[in-house]
Amino acid sequence: MEGLRFGLLLGLSGGVAAALGIWAFIRRPPFGQHIRPEGLPTHHKKAGTPTMGGLPLLLLFLLAWSCAPFWPVEISWRGWFAFFSALGAGAVGFLDDLLSGLRGRSEGLSPGGKLLLQALVALGLFLFLFLRGPVLLFRVPFSPVVVPLREIPAPALFVLLLLSFTGTVNGANLTDGLDGLAAGCGIVVLLGALALALSFPELSSLALLGAGLFAGFLWWNAHPARVFMGDTGSMFLGGLIFGIFTASGGLFLLPISAGILVLESASVIAQVFAFKLAGVRVLKMSPLHHHLEKGEVPWQYLIPSPGWPEPVVVARLWLLAALFAALGMLAAR
Repeated sequence: MEGLRFGLLLGLSGGVAAALGIWAFIRRPPFGQHIRPEGLPTHHKKAGTPTMGGLPLLLLFLLAWSCAPFWPVEISWRGWFAFFSALGAGAVGFLDDLLSGLRGRSEGLSPGGKLLLQALVALGLFLFLFLRGPVLLFRVPFSPVVVPLREIPAPALFVLLLLSFTGTVNGANLTDGLDGLAAGCGIVVLLGALALALSFPELSSLALLGAGLFAGFLWWNAHPARVFMGDTGSMFLGGLIFGIFTASGGLFLLPISAGILVLESASVIAQVFAFKLAGVRVLKMSPLHHHLEKGEVPWQYLIPSPGWPEPVVVARLWLLAALFAALGMLAAR
């Protein structure tokens, strides 16, 4: 319970610090948001909104971790794994945001360059886990069965970590497309991680710290958003989620608990494959949240769009994220 009590303190203080930090950040933002010309017309008015708002969150996270020697909970390799996962993903996102701002366009790193850097981070996490985490047990969903890390062949473990890391980080990045969507879904997933993380005080502390930081950010990011988190924030969020779930033995539970990220990613994959193979668009626009959103496009698509206002889409996807998180908690038991 010490990790839970201290984590609540971290989360509350982190939330207040994040809200104040974002308020100071948006007074002198380094860059404004660039909107893709092919996006929905309702998004054009968001051009120029301060972006890269995830940078203050990442800096506050680093500040909190620098005080870890004084935390009332012991920091093991599990905590360091989650820390390096969040930091590595956030660093890739920061570089992407920086290049995007300097070039004055919505894209910074190329897709291939982004995946390469993420793969390098995943390789570092694999080496760290392979050397420091031989006692790690991965839980099988809805089953008492556990899979010891040492029984997974090294090549298979690397592929598993690579796909899980890049999938989670990019899933969080894709989810960050509407005001408050990624932050709210991320908070829900991090709180759902407590079903596993409570057994490891440093991980429960990090989960609650992350939830608090993104809650403070959500104060300013709620519709109509005064700041966007950018790739720095969304990838930092994805890296933190991946690190906590993996270090607590929930790697196989991650696709369930973070099912909203999987759903958003799957919608992009389905849209691209359908267009490449058959020349048709399944959705009005991908990711899924844009398909659900109000606004028309000049091309035809197969599945009708409900045309919900942006706040309605966000609230309903938050509820869906909560259902996935609850299902993940059941799967963990």
